[in-house]
Amino acid sequence: MTPEHAFYWDAVIQPVIRTIGNQERREGKKPSRVDHHWSWPRIRVLLPLAQSLIKRRCRALTVLLQRDLIWQEPWEGPPKIEDEPKAIPAAMILLIESYPWLLPTPRKGQSTFTWFIASAPKKVLHELGVFAAPSLGSILIDTALITSMTLGYRGRMWLHADRRGGERLFDYYLKKCNLRNVSHGFPLPSGSLSDGRHFYATSTIAKRLVNGLKQNRTL
Repeated sequence: MTPEHAFYWDAVIQPVIRTIGNQERREGKKPSRVDHHWSWPRIRVLLPLAQSLIKRRCRALTVLLQRDLIWQEPWEGPPKIEDEPKAIPAAMILLIESYPWLLPTPRKGQSTFTWFIASAPKKVLHELGVFAAPSLGSILIDTALITSMTLGYRGRMWLHADRRGGERLFDYYLKKCNLRNVSHGFPLPSGSLSDGRHFYATSTIAKRLVNGLKQNRTL
């Protein structure tokens, strides 16, 4: 993830996400998206800096989608085709590369922790000229698993589904992404107890998921 990716998201994608949340609040609902208040320029810089103080390294990545049409950006003057991005940030992810493994093992195992993920709403992608977007959530999980494998952790990865995402987010990780879930009260590596919203992929699960998602990956 480059600074340009983060600032593009903040200027173009995030306002749409924020508008969705504000509309839901006016209707007396809780925002359906956990990321309605996020700022990726801050997430990209400040959170990795905080982790570096305890000798952990973060990896911020962007999923780019090629545009079917090149249109004028909302903040620019007369359109200049040569100046406009032919691929736009469609999904963002922040990982902690080496993190204690969720499940108890005889020796202290390491894994990759998926900290923040966000995908652009289909509406804004369509407005930006992307008409056939793949399943971005699945691609983000695939990205996390491949990162874990690359780092030598054999695909071991885990994450927490924010409570503000409700059952919709819980079911997405469980049923759509096919991750495993730990029960409420499960002991975490930090010594605290799970609220029942932690999900994980073992090396066996990761291999199966990665094989199933390889059609989305271009080498």
